[in-house]
Amino acid sequence: MALSHRTAVLPDSELRRYARHLMLPGAGLEGQQRLKAARVLVVGMGGLGCPAAQYLAAAGVGRLTLVDDDRVELSNLQRQPLYTEVDIGQPKAEVAATRLRALNSAIRVEPLVERVTAANVLELARQHDLVLDGTDSLSARYLLADGCHLVRVPLVHAALRRFEGQVALFPSGGPCYRCLFPRPPPPEVVEDCATAGVLGAVPGLLGSLQALEALKWLLRIGPREARLLLLDGLAGTVQRVALAQRPDCPLCGESPTITVPTEEPLTCRPGELAPEELQAALEGPAPPLLVDLREPWERKLVLIPGEELHLPFKQLAQWQGELPRERELLLYCRTGIQSAMALRQLQQGGREARHLTGGIAAWLRETGQQERLY
Repeated sequence: MALSHRTAVLPDSELRRYARHLMLPGAGLEGQQRLKAARVLVVGMGGLGCPAAQYLAAAGVGRLTLVDDDRVELSNLQRQPLYTEVDIGQPKAEVAATRLRALNSAIRVEPLVERVTAANVLELARQHDLVLDGTDSLSARYLLADGCHLVRVPLVHAALRRFEGQVALFPSGGPCYRCLFPRPPPPEVVEDCATAGVLGAVPGLLGSLQALEALKWLLRIGPREARLLLLDGLAGTVQRVALAQRPDCPLCGESPTITVPTEEPLTCRPGELAPEELQAALEGPAPPLLVDLREPWERKLVLIPGEELHLPFKQLAQWQGELPRERELLLYCRTGIQSAMALRQLQQGGREARHLTGGIAAWLRETGQQERLY
């Protein structure tokens, strides 16, 4: 049943709880009933999903589904204040659901400890009135964008880098995310919070803006067209950009080529070594020389055992000519982004090497050492 045809009765306790909403022009009792009848999917319970879900729960959105297959890590607490130190090692979706139920016992919160995939994205999206994208994965971002468009469910997207970020509303029918970014960029040029860094308040602001856009849509107040908000945290500015549908968009254009959600195959390309292959490579007859591209402070936290040398990524251009040539080099960083960039740089200089996909973070997960993640 569509949201516009569903109603929900508010008991006296909820009238008191939402009194400040009921006073708002354009919201009122009817609007609060819409919120109670609404079903919202939040994908990614990290720095964006935490504040967004908190405000949606506090506002009285009747059903929240939280999707995340990650567990709470110590480094999450800097920007994900929904979690505490006692939650480390627990599934984010389940911890978040418990906290949100404690915040508002009148709503239904369902945790799903899983990833969004091509197999489940359409069914997940069509069961909800609105989807919030709080992921930090390019593949998940495109899957959600494609899935939401294909089943005509509005999407509220957000992404960030350091002190900057963006929030976008994509109503059903277009324009869509691919009107902005038709195809994913190469993974080696994409920085996330783990590689670029982030001040915790920035995803807090963006997640709050996502919640605001979602609530306006559900309440039917404010503009209904697609739009993009650009946040510059350093300058303290927010810029609003109108979005137009691209005739050549592969998803919502005049001759779309994307008709079903698909995922890029997670296979290693030449020059890559998967984390599960590392131990065998190090124990083989010709083990590679590990080249650690991280900063000195990172090396104090964890190292990959093996013969190695330390060459910070920032110094690679200066010293790459001095790297030994009698051994195969295996480059690694924290998440695999800088090592992929370093590999390309070496290959352009005529030097062959490999890099560890996913970096030391993926290796720690593969070897069951999640508690050492940072």
